[in-house]
Amino acid sequence: MTDFPRYEAILLPHPRLPATTVVAEFALPTGSFKDRGAEAVVAHACAAGARRVSLDSSGNAGLAVAAAARRAGLEAVVRVAAGISPAKEALIASTGARIEKFDSRAEAVRACAADLDAYDASHVRNPVFREGVATLAAAWARKASLPDRVVLPLGNGSLLLGLWEGLRRLRAERTIGRLPRLVAVQSERCAPIARPSAPGDGRTMADGCAVLDPPLAGAIRAAIEESGGLAIAVPESSIAAAWREAWNDGFPIEPTSALAFAAFDALPEADATAVIATGSGLKHPPGAAS
Repeated sequence: MTDFPRYEAILLPHPRLPATTVVAEFALPTGSFKDRGAEAVVAHACAAGARRVSLDSSGNAGLAVAAAARRAGLEAVVRVAAGISPAKEALIASTGARIEKFDSRAEAVRACAADLDAYDASHVRNPVFREGVATLAAAWARKASLPDRVVLPLGNGSLLLGLWEGLRRLRAERTIGRLPRLVAVQSERCAPIARPSAPGDGRTMADGCAVLDPPLAGAIRAAIEESGGLAIAVPESSIAAAWREAWNDGFPIEPTSALAFAAFDALPEADATAVIATGSGLKHPPGAAS
């Protein structure tokens, strides 16, 4: 695997929940866990001799890849749906990346597939991206013992699958003795994994997880089952409340991250829990227009 920058894990205690740790991925350079995967795919693109990278994105992945590509001297094309957050669109544009808008995410995906001259940096289609995400496991284990369970938002599954692969490697290397249970959280309005028979209409404030048909659904279900975990769906009202409460607790997260925080009331007590705060709310603070 091509070498690439590996970020440390930032672990913060929860002020009200003594057995809970917050993994502050929102503190990475462009404000989300997608920075880990972006470093990997851009390094791989450079090694492959690419001059341009492309991907479809709802915002965070596009920004992470565009920034990494800029540092590496590559062009970047980010294809987005028309409903992208204006703040995230402006941030992507500030890197010098070219933004192409489509009526739907599906059209953006098709445009990327047709762009044969660019390196595909998609966090869904390119497994190298998940290799970058997997580095979180080792960075985490260097700092602290792993918890009984990890609570995280679930959309396309790049975080869950990347982290799980990293954790499994640590166990195979005997760096850790056991694997935590994965608790994947979705909105009731967009719950293809938690509620496949009633997945909702996909319209959720957790826009980074607004994915009704995740291409890697089979692998996601297998990882959750292997971990002994579960997928749960939470109402939109709980996401909104958890978002504001997290800010009050000192965690400036975006609504997609609040999915995981909204799951606390639905879960039984455990000896040790970690919640992954995936994206920065500085891109979308409570009360700001979407």
